Amino acid sequence: DCAPAARASASVRRRADGFTLIELLVSTAITLGLMAALFGVTNPALGIFDAQPELSDMQQRLRIGVDVLAKDLLMAEVPVMPYRVGRRNPDPAVGIFFRPDTISLVSALDGAAISSHTYYLKSDIAAGEFQLRRYDGAATDLPVVEHVVKLEFEYFGVDRMRLAPSTLQDGPWYPDGADANRFDTDLLNIRRVRVTLRVQAARAALRGPAGVLFVHGGIVASGERYLPDREIRFDVSPRNLNLE
Repeated sequence: DCAPAARASASVRRRADGFTLIELLVSTAITLGLMAALFGVTNPALGIFDAQPELSDMQQRLRIGVDVLAKDLLMAEVPVMPYRVGRRNPDPAVGIFFRPDTISLVSALDGAAISSHTYYLKSDIAAGEFQLRRYDGAATDLPVVEHVVKLEFEYFGVDRMRLAPSTLQDGPWYPDGADANRFDTDLLNIRRVRVTLRVQAARAALRGPAGVLFVHGGIVASGERYLPDREIRFDVSPRNLNLE
């Protein structure tokens, strides 16, 4: 009669002494499995949460760039010049009359004096500076939008056909080929400007290897945290250039 009671007492004592090694291993395996499953669910969510503020900043930079360029291009007068003009470092002074990432909007022509401002892309890889900048035609260059990795302008004529860059820099010249402020008269045919603007994530930790998704690569290794460059293309028909 005492045997059952003795066995029960021994079982209670063993439980009071702790868990066996096998029980600990099994419980540890279960815990690790649950943690791995939980991490697999939360890690992508953490990546999205981390990238969301930067994504909002990228969209804001695109909006600012589009707004500034579209408004100024809409009010452009004849001619629109695909290069830098002004008092400081004008492109014609070194024989350059076309840059795909530069545009000068002329507001007045008064003999030898040109009133204008220029938008251009600054790309300094060593300093890590990639900016849409504005030159006021006199002495001031200022950034408009940061982390711009592509700025491109294309030009279209009266027939809506794209004007080849070669035709915009080979003459005939106005007022003549010797004038310091001369420009190719083919610029007078421009009726529409197409702008391509691309921005990148400011943090290298949100950019993957350079390629289709990223102009400038970053350090992130997981695709779950990729925040690819954002690009927009839009057309503007300057109203002062379309008065037939």
